[in-house]
Amino acid sequence: MDSVTTHPFISFAPAMPQEARADTRAALESFFQDFGFTGRNDLEKLAGWVLGTRELSLSPEAALALARWRVEGWLAEVLGPAHVGPSLMVRGRAAFVLVGGARWGADVLMRAPSSLPEAWRRAVCEAVPMSAPAEVPCQMREQVLVLNPFMDMLRRWLRPAAGQAGVSPSR
Repeated sequence: MDSVTTHPFISFAPAMPQEARADTRAALESFFQDFGFTGRNDLEKLAGWVLGTRELSLSPEAALALARWRVEGWLAEVLGPAHVGPSLMVRGRAAFVLVGGARWGADVLMRAPSSLPEAWRRAVCEAVPMSAPAEVPCQMREQVLVLNPFMDMLRRWLRPAAGQAGVSPSR
């Protein structure tokens, strides 16, 4: 009987193509650039924070979902329960950018929100933009186009009172 011996450190799992890893990192870097991070070191730290040891097994979509989940958790803790909802990520990102959170470096997102200065957390909460009211379907009122308002006013004034009251000649 033949036996096969392998080196214990050799993995037979198929390796992920190099361009897929680059796509994953590029997607994460683009995500964090939306928060105002521009430094290469900060972007690499944040990508490492999201990916951890799973770098070889995550697709760009899965990595972005994980990044959103981590950042949403951080924002929910910073902003508190009053701002938690479907627009948390959009409004939280706007507040983070408005207070210049990226100036603190990548460590600001990797730290527990409770360890951040209270004044900074309060500034982020105050910078959250107000949400727009929900759209309600309704019928638009009829609009009247008056090309020359002075002539229309003159016609109304000179028109006999017994004539067609309430009907505008400009319609």
